[in-house]
Amino acid sequence: MSISLKFLLWSTLALLLLQIGFGEKCESKSSEPIVRQTQVKWREGKKFRVEVMNECPMCPIINLRLKCLGFPQSLVDPTLLRVLSASTENCVVNDGLPLSPMQTLSFNYSNSHQFSLRPLSWSFQCE
Repeated sequence: MSISLKFLLWSTLALLLLQIGFGEKCESKSSEPIVRQTQVKWREGKKFRVEVMNECPMCPIINLRLKCLGFPQSLVDPTLLRVLSASTENCVVNDGLPLSPMQTLSFNYSNSHQFSLRPLSWSFQCE
């Protein structure tokens, strides 16, 4: 096989791999975002650290909503976690902006008890 034909074949293969990626796209069930809370004791009450993780290695997550029953907006910066409505009991993470693949967003709040925060809905921004 001539050198120019080999070059053409390898170039085509490289372009295809760059276009479609090297791994599978993430699906909602297999790559659910993870919400982890850690309690830290302080002299005057309790402090909780929340980590929201995008476990998908290929695609950003957008419009991530958490079930956040009873969570008061005053406890955290609304750009990190915004309470959408007390009646719907859901919040949006990062103002709905993308969390990059494998990115962790974290914030702290102080309260006498830990709030239950769990993923409710999200979308993957795979192209």
